[in-house]
Amino acid sequence: MGFFDGPEVSGERGPERPEFVDLGPPGPRYEDDGPPADRYLPTVLPRVAQVAEGPRVRVVFTGWEVWPEEVTLCLHVFWRRRRTDEVYGDAWYARPGTGAMRVGLRPADGERPVGVREYGTDPGGAFHRPVRLLLSAVPEEPLALVLEWPDEGIAETVALLDTSGLGEAARRVVEIWPEGSGG
Repeated sequence: MGFFDGPEVSGERGPERPEFVDLGPPGPRYEDDGPPADRYLPTVLPRVAQVAEGPRVRVVFTGWEVWPEEVTLCLHVFWRRRRTDEVYGDAWYARPGTGAMRVGLRPADGERPVGVREYGTDPGGAFHRPVRLLLSAVPEEPLALVLEWPDEGIAETVALLDTSGLGEAARRVVEIWPEGSGG
């Protein structure tokens, strides 16, 4: 008898046959697509640094997820106090002109902004939430994270991010479904 073998329960119906859909060949990628997570396992470069703090909130840089041609900047937000009206879904992250958190990137030695966009749907927990920001290219220079969150008492703050090793990490990404490996 195997580990998962057990006595059959009388009257138990077998499962219905499910329908399946196959992962198709790679197609065009669009600006609002996230990283190619169905086809690659990213290289993860852990880094831990608190990048901002307010009286009731901390924002921590936790590292990079490196894809073949893109990079995800990983942040975690921790609250000591939360609203009870369930507004803390995505309402805390908004456009300029509000009191919500605003995040930007620029080269550490310059003013030219680097384009990032949030993606992902992980809601986190009652008092924390992961934030994933996708960069459309692997940076070749150090970056500065610029963060401001008026509603949480955080004035504009600049934190230098360690980008060392990102190029090498992009070469170590694991392709799960190489082209031509049918299924």
